[in-house]
Amino acid sequence: MAKKRAKILIVDDEPIERSILEDELRAAGYCVVTAASPLEAEPALSTTFFDVVVSDLRMPGQDGLSFLRRLKKHRTEQGVIVMTAYGTVGTAVEAMKLGAFDYLQKPFTTEELLLKLDRLLQYEQLATENEALKQQLALRSEETRIIGRSEAIRKVLARIHSLASTDSTVLISGESGTGKEMSAKVIHETSHRAAGPFVAVACAALSRELVESELFGHEPGSFTGATKRRLGRFELAHGGTLFLDDVDDIPNEVQVKLLRVLQERTIERLGGEEPISVNVRLISATKVPLSALVARGEFREDLYYRLNVVPVHMPPLRERLDDIPLLVEHFLDRLSAKLGREKLKISQSAIARLQRYRWPGNVRELEHVLEQTVVLNEKNNFDEDDIPELMASDDTTDLVSVALDGVDSIDLLEVMAETERRLVCWALDRSGGNMVRAAEMLDIPRSTLQYKVGKLDEASSLSPPKKNE
Repeated sequence: MAKKRAKILIVDDEPIERSILEDELRAAGYCVVTAASPLEAEPALSTTFFDVVVSDLRMPGQDGLSFLRRLKKHRTEQGVIVMTAYGTVGTAVEAMKLGAFDYLQKPFTTEELLLKLDRLLQYEQLATENEALKQQLALRSEETRIIGRSEAIRKVLARIHSLASTDSTVLISGESGTGKEMSAKVIHETSHRAAGPFVAVACAALSRELVESELFGHEPGSFTGATKRRLGRFELAHGGTLFLDDVDDIPNEVQVKLLRVLQERTIERLGGEEPISVNVRLISATKVPLSALVARGEFREDLYYRLNVVPVHMPPLRERLDDIPLLVEHFLDRLSAKLGREKLKISQSAIARLQRYRWPGNVRELEHVLEQTVVLNEKNNFDEDDIPELMASDDTTDLVSVALDGVDSIDLLEVMAETERRLVCWALDRSGGNMVRAAEMLDIPRSTLQYKVGKLDEASSLSPPKKNE
């Protein structure tokens, strides 16, 4: 830790000694605040994080031991060096049992003080790096491989390959369960940052109050419950890749700070005052089109353009059904190893049934269905009948069904017009009347949807379909 960034609080009731210590430490490059008593030190401690507190043990009012005991109770990791007069070494030893790092016996030289400060700051730096390493290891992934040979997946892999030699910011879009985080990991592991950490943040799982602390970290006392320094995910990802999943859930006030980080490549911890440089490649993922959120004023346009430098779209499983046999084989092999079973196999009729389902939960749903199939059966070869019942009502890929039993002829134009009317009503109902979102759901331009709505209004037929229709 650089001395110019280290903040020292001196608590001593002797004004001359206090002044001498302040001058010597400032001359050595430290930022110094002084207080004549623990009571006087409270306002500074409540608003500022100090790297080290240097406190006398014998003071009028509250003594040094009581001050130390209370300080360590609220800030367990606070570095403390105590000063004690000749003949009271026993008290200093008691202080170290309470959590003080070291002690100085008066009178002491400036060199002694600077040496002990340097040791404590080095210890704190090592402790911080160790905590960062623990968090990075906890966030490591089990596997990074995209399974599939379909044309849709080939396009994704080609885009990822083109990103390998760049440091460009990436925005991955796609429905939940399509493998957005897996793609982010592959981008990281094929880049020059592969030796650095890959840190993922599930933005949707964080409360509005915690997301800022999670991203940028905080200092002790920065908010209620912040008893120790915490490194944010940007710092943990230094030298590697930071993946923001569900970036569309980041609140507006944090979007402003995220934009600033992307522009300046520095962060500030909550409660901190010093900017911290970060060297991070940012990959974001969104489950809804950010352009629609921008149009509704729910996402900053300038941040959107910063995030969407290189877009990557993960296709839903229903658009890559040819990959299901490979995915099934992959997941069954993993389950076999996980459960200690012999090699698990599945029949072609079961594969065909899986390919007839539309998979609203995408690859993640397929994985869960296969695990349920394996766990509920002791055998190692599975057939169509072993697939869970949730598949039964979806044995068709037809989006629109037409009942033709007993019908000799139909008016094709009338059927097409009625189908279109129902789909427009469905999209408007699901989007709450938002034309931009409804057009995206129907995969047509907004102008086309406005034209169709206008034509239906003219015919006085634009109304939600009845439940029995």
